[in-house]
Amino acid sequence: MTPLNLLDSATPYGGSDRALIWRELRWVERQPVLEAEPLTAAAGERHPSGERIRIPLTPGAFLGLRLLADTAGEHLRYCAGYFASGPPSENTNTPNTGAPRRVPCPEGARIRSGKQCERCAARDEFTALHTAHLHPGTLTPGMRAYAATPHRLYIATFPDGTSKVGTSSQASTPRRLDEQAPAIATYIAQAPDGLSVREAEDAVTRIGGVPQVKQTSSKYRAWLNPLPNSTIRSAHQETMKTAREALTHAQLRAPLTPLNEPWEPSPAMARPYAALRAGSPEPLGQFPSVLSTGTAGFYCTGAAGKFIAAHTGDPAAALLVNTAEIDNLAFTVNHDISTVNIQTALF
Repeated sequence: MTPLNLLDSATPYGGSDRALIWRELRWVERQPVLEAEPLTAAAGERHPSGERIRIPLTPGAFLGLRLLADTAGEHLRYCAGYFASGPPSENTNTPNTGAPRRVPCPEGARIRSGKQCERCAARDEFTALHTAHLHPGTLTPGMRAYAATPHRLYIATFPDGTSKVGTSSQASTPRRLDEQAPAIATYIAQAPDGLSVREAEDAVTRIGGVPQVKQTSSKYRAWLNPLPNSTIRSAHQETMKTAREALTHAQLRAPLTPLNEPWEPSPAMARPYAALRAGSPEPLGQFPSVLSTGTAGFYCTGAAGKFIAAHTGDPAAALLVNTAEIDNLAFTVNHDISTVNIQTALF
C-alpha cells in the first residue's frame, strides 16, 4: 500500500508536480519542523513563491521526496534569501529588539553552491554581527538593538568527543543548541550583550584553543560512530575547564555572569540520543546520501539538529538521514520507500 506522505497536503502551488524547495529542518518550540517553499510555474519555468510553509515531523509519519534537476542534470538550488533586522514594533509598549527575520531572495535566484546569491550575501545584516565586536560600526540600527540584548556562551561536545564554543541570544535559547545536535552542552556564562559574548567566544578560542565551528558533515559522521558515553562526558568536562580558565585570563571589556546550566535534549530527540546511552546504546545506521541518490523515502522517528532518525519499514533498523545536504534544493513528492543496506558502527 502506498504510504501517506507528510508532504501531500503541503503543496498549495505547483499542480500535479507538487514542486517545493527544501529550505531547512528547523526547531520550533523544541519540535523538528521542515521549512519548505512551494515553487510556482510561469512561462514554462519554476520560480520560488517567496512563501515558506512549516511541516511538523510527526513521529511515525512517512516522508518521501525526489530531487529535481535541469536539462543538464544539475540539481535546482535556490538562494535562501537574507536576514534583516525586524521591523519596529507597532506596540509602543513592546521594545523592538531587532531580532533577525528571513527575507526571500527578491530575484528568486538559482545558485550552484552555498546558501545565498551574491546580492543577498551583500544584503545580509546578520553576517556583520559575527565580527561586530571588532568592527561595531558595521551594524545597522536594528542589528545594534538585537546585539544589545543578553547573550549566552556555551560549550557543545559531539559524539566523537570534539567540542566547540558558541553563542546564543536569550531569544534563541534553547533553539540554538537544538539546531547544533550536540551529545552534551552546557551554558557556561551570560554576557550583557551580543558584542561582549562574541569577545568572550574569541578569547576561549584564542587562549583555550576551542574551535567555534563543527561542520555538519563531521557531526553526521560522529553520530554514526559515537564514542562511549563516559568518554564524551569526560571530554565535555575537560573542555569546559579549558574554556573557564581562558575566560579568567581574558581581559574582557564587560564582566560575564558565570553559569553551569546544562542543555537537555527534548523528547522529540529521544531516538537519536538512544545511540549515546551509557547502557545498551541503540546505534544508528547510515542512510544513503539523498544528494547522491536523488530520492528518499522513510518513516520519521525523531531528529537531532539537521538529522532525522528514521526507518524504512523495520523500526528496529534505525537510520540517520542528513538533511543538511539538500537544503535549498527543489524536489517533488515521492511515495517510494527507500531500500537500504543497514550499516552501523561496531562497538
